[in-house]
Amino acid sequence: MFKYVGFYVFCALALMSTAVRSAAECDSYTVVQGDTLRLISERYYGERALSPLIYNENIDVIGSNANLIEIGMELAIPCREGMTLPSATAFLALETPLPNDGADPGTPPFLANGSATPFMGTNGRGIIPGIMVASLLKGGYDEGLDTGTPESDAEILQISSRSENALLSFPWIMPNCETPSKLTVQSRILCDNYTFSDPLFEITLGLFTRPGDPLTNAAFAADFTDKSICIPPFHSEDILLESGISLTQRNITRAPSFVSCLNGLEDGRFDVIVADYQSQQTYSPTLNGQVIDIPAFARQTTLHAIAYNDNQKALAVLKMANAGLQQLMSSGEWFGIVNKNF
Repeated sequence: MFKYVGFYVFCALALMSTAVRSAAECDSYTVVQGDTLRLISERYYGERALSPLIYNENIDVIGSNANLIEIGMELAIPCREGMTLPSATAFLALETPLPNDGADPGTPPFLANGSATPFMGTNGRGIIPGIMVASLLKGGYDEGLDTGTPESDAEILQISSRSENALLSFPWIMPNCETPSKLTVQSRILCDNYTFSDPLFEITLGLFTRPGDPLTNAAFAADFTDKSICIPPFHSEDILLESGISLTQRNITRAPSFVSCLNGLEDGRFDVIVADYQSQQTYSPTLNGQVIDIPAFARQTTLHAIAYNDNQKALAVLKMANAGLQQLMSSGEWFGIVNKNF
C-alpha cells in the first residue's frame, strides 16, 4: 500500500496548484535517466513536495501526465524565494556519497572505469592504462601510479571534484561540447568542469541490432520510436541525442555489462544496443555473428583522460601526460602499446 501513497499525494498537489506560469525562470534543466519531477524539485527547492511548481511551468512540454517525463526534455525551473542553484555534480546520483567535508585521504591518484572493455579491464590492464602509464612516465610524473575503479562514472566524477588526491580519470569518450543541447547532463558536466587530455585512442561509436531486423536499414530518428535500447557501461546516450532519437525512461536500459546488452539483443529483450565497434567486435563472436551495425548512425570519436578544472595539481599532471603522449607518438611506442593490448 505504501508504494502508492506518494503517487496519490503528488497527484493531489498537482491538482491543487495553480496553472499560471511563473513570471521568472531561474534555470533550465535537461531530464536524464532516473529523473522524476520530485527529485528535480528536491535539488532546486529542497523539497520534493514542490514539484508541481516545475510541472506547471512546463506543462506544455510534459503533457497531461506529470509522472511521464522523458529523457532529453528541457525543463524551465521557476524562481522561488530561498531556492538554490545546484552545482553540476549535484545531479549525479551516488550509491556511496563522500563525506560532506570532501576529505578522502585514501583516494588513489587516478580513477578508471573498470567496465571490462578492450580499452580498460577490471584487472587494471588494457590499451588506455598502458598508454596512460607510459605517457605519465615519459612526461616526468614520478609519484604513485595507484588506480582506483569506482562503481560508476557518476562516482568517478564526484570523487574527482571533491578530493584533491584524485588526479586524472580515464577513459572518457569525448562529447561534442559545441552542441550542449544534444548532450546528456553528465556530458555537459564534463564539458563545463573538466579539461580533456590530447586524444589517447580513436574509436567508432554506433548502434547495433540483429541481422534481418528492419532497423538494419534505419536512416531516420523516427525509425527508433518505441524501440528498446540498451546502453552498456562506459557509453552514454549522447549518440542517440545527437541523432535526434527520442529518449524515454521506458525504452532505455542501463546494463551492468557489455555482454548483458549483447545477450539481451540476442534473446529479444532489446532492439538496439549502443556500442563502439571495437568492443562489439571483441564480444560478439561469442554470439555467432548475431549482431550487426546500423551504418547510418556510426560516428568517429576519441578517448581521453580528464582533470577537474579546480584541481591545479590534476591540471599539472594532465600537462605531463600530454607531453609524454606526444613523445610516445613520435617514437612509435604508442603503436607498440596498442598492438600489445589489442
